[in-house]
Amino acid sequence: MSDLRAGAPITLAGTTLIPIERVRITSEEQSYVYWFNATKEAFAVVICEREGPRAVDLEAHELSIDELKLEVPELESL
Repeated sequence: MSDLRAGAPITLAGTTLIPIERVRITSEEQSYVYWFNATKEAFAVVICEREGPRAVDLEAHELSIDELKLEVPELESL
């Protein structure tokens, strides 16, 4: 399972930053033993300014905010 989710918003100087995290959960069964692994990593950041929200990935490439809203329902309130 791999999902994107919004992290805790941070507000600095009138600008709100919303981190977008990728959460991966994997499991495996091996003869009476179950393994679970969970990881969380940074994926992008949403920048909420007066001009409107915009999203950038970790390499500072702009992402479509509408496409990101489809994957991260918590962003619908932007």
